[in-house]
Amino acid sequence: MNHYTVDVLTPSNVVVKDMPAESLLVPTVRGQINILAEHTHMVTKLDTGVLTSFGAADDPDRHFVLTTGLCKVLDGKVVILAKTAEETTNIDTDRAEAALKVAQDHLAHPENLTDYEYEKYFRKAERAKIRIQMSQYSLKK
Repeated sequence: MNHYTVDVLTPSNVVVKDMPAESLLVPTVRGQINILAEHTHMVTKLDTGVLTSFGAADDPDRHFVLTTGLCKVLDGKVVILAKTAEETTNIDTDRAEAALKVAQDHLAHPENLTDYEYEKYFRKAERAKIRIQMSQYSLKK
């Protein structure tokens, strides 16, 4: 029996709407949390990482790469509001590798970057590494 429905939303896209889930692993700024049946209501900040949704026997497990945002749990509904999000089956590995190279090129010369730019390229590199790792994981399945 599914205990939650999950929406994953970005400013430009509805990644998934009303996805059934029995359990969720959510990357937060304080570490990964597991949302199970009858979880307390909450709002928490997301970190860059992988959201994993475990479905029932008829619903497959699904994985999404997220970049920062918010997670809200309320009355059997989980809403993920992320800056960026994509399901691992939709990752373009070549694009992720190119993004990693650009970010690493910028990070190689931190003296030329403002604090904001350094943080931006650090997060881009972090996200690209996760996307590459998860795309390879999806290919193995």
